[in-house]
Amino acid sequence: MPYDPSPLSRDALKTLREIAQDLDSGKAEYDSPRSAARVLRDLHELAEYLPRILLQTSAAVGRMARDQDDATSVARAIGEAATTVTGLQDQLRRAHEAAQDVRAR
Repeated sequence: MPYDPSPLSRDALKTLREIAQDLDSGKAEYDSPRSAARVLRDLHELAEYLPRILLQTSAAVGRMARDQDDATSVARAIGEAATTVTGLQDQLRRAHEAAQDVRAR
């Protein structure tokens, strides 16, 4: 029997929130340009999975929605989000590639 993926997405959110907060507070910091490049690589890979997750989420809402007009509205919004994420993927890939060329002092 399939499981509900929402707890995993909450765990991922918590992890990303913790990273952002720790970077903001100075509790965490990159130790080299290579370290920053690895994070950019990981964020790029994360963004690669988002369109698939969005597509499956849209299909699930379509199957479960009582009102198909609501499902259509959600599908349209999710489609726009997937398009935005696709652009983000490309930007993160380019940022990662650029960061790989940065040398430490």
